[in-house]
Amino acid sequence: MKKREILKDPNPVLRAETEDVLSFDGEIQELIDDMIYTMRNADGIGLAAPQVGVGKKIIVAEYETPEKSEDDFPLAVVVNPKIEAISEDDQEFMIEGCLSFPGTELYIKRPKKVKVTALDRWGKEYTLEDEKLLARVLQHEIDHLNGILMIDHIKVVKTLFIGNGSLGQPVLERITNDPQFELLAAFTTVDRPAGRSGELQPTMVAELAAKLNQKTFKIEDINSKEIINQIKSLNPELIVLADFSQIISKDLINLPKYGILNIHPSLLPKYRGPSPVVTAILNGDKKTGVSIIKLSDKIDAGDILSQLEIRIRPRENADQLKNRLAEFGADLLAETVPYYLADEIHPIKQIEEKVSYTKKFSKEDGKISNQPAERVELMVRALNPWPGVYTTVGDKKVFITKSHLDKEKKLVIEIVKPEGKREMTYKEYLAGNSPLTITE
Repeated sequence: MKKREILKDPNPVLRAETEDVLSFDGEIQELIDDMIYTMRNADGIGLAAPQVGVGKKIIVAEYETPEKSEDDFPLAVVVNPKIEAISEDDQEFMIEGCLSFPGTELYIKRPKKVKVTALDRWGKEYTLEDEKLLARVLQHEIDHLNGILMIDHIKVVKTLFIGNGSLGQPVLERITNDPQFELLAAFTTVDRPAGRSGELQPTMVAELAAKLNQKTFKIEDINSKEIINQIKSLNPELIVLADFSQIISKDLINLPKYGILNIHPSLLPKYRGPSPVVTAILNGDKKTGVSIIKLSDKIDAGDILSQLEIRIRPRENADQLKNRLAEFGADLLAETVPYYLADEIHPIKQIEEKVSYTKKFSKEDGKISNQPAERVELMVRALNPWPGVYTTVGDKKVFITKSHLDKEKKLVIEIVKPEGKREMTYKEYLAGNSPLTITE
């Protein structure tokens, strides 16, 4: 037996018609052995002959785990299969992958139960009937025999993205690459002066959109009549919002058929407002999360469609946590949308009694003034790079950009940045300066 090349979409062979197997000769036996070997070698659980470039109605499937789960099924060789019955009224969403779509996972709705008649590898008739994983695998692979691919089962939604910062980057990339979305355009704010030079700098979303070759609109006011008319002309069915600083008007909220979905980096109703990630670290929280909400005209108060809770790592800073939440948020959005479009999610209203708010931080919030070591360590993790955590030596600020607590809960300063100078290790700083006195 040998490993055969697995064809990848958009190879036209994957769309071609297949023929019944009429003779179970040595050539067919060799093909079946090769398919089994190829499937196992690729860690697959199903493979159809067209995926290895052969237009015959042959499927191999197998799923066996050491734990012997209820979804396990032994090796099945399925030749000339015919679906005799499916549970039209009992369907479910499940994640599906495909060896012809490496790295792609989609939520696809299929009948839960299926009954298939087929021939085994020797041409003997038999029946397969299942309502677990095998039922889905059989439907997926029989689709291959008919030139149907898993992307044909998804509802493609015309989507517009609005965002600015790092939280929005993985979301934009996911919408671009996920076949369930047709990205019409990205909207982001205009370039702003940045740094000491004051040169105009595009938003992080604008930079990524350019790399992805996506149509991008740079705007001053998302709620202006001109921009709303522009969005109307694109006719989006869904708008996705992440890391955007402007309040969205009711006119825009009501424009798309499926509304606006917002990715918010907290477990709402906790931490509404502009700085949920910073606040979670500053408060010493052990866990946080990300919420997908349907936007309403009240800030961060929309109904919750889904949430994911994660643990905050012991020395994680705000940027690191935000980046992790951004990745989780992109995944959660992709998982949520199929259920949302199929009206299989029941939005949950936020409990107003449990609402807490965050604030916009200023430079003064980063000033150290005899706080305990534990508090300073939280400040350093939470408030870098903005507004920065500092103490004063004479009339100059010294920013602490990295620190940790030792076993005795004493503050250990690792990296500092004296005002007007480069960042340096604390050891370098002490070579020409006295130790900083910053805790109680």
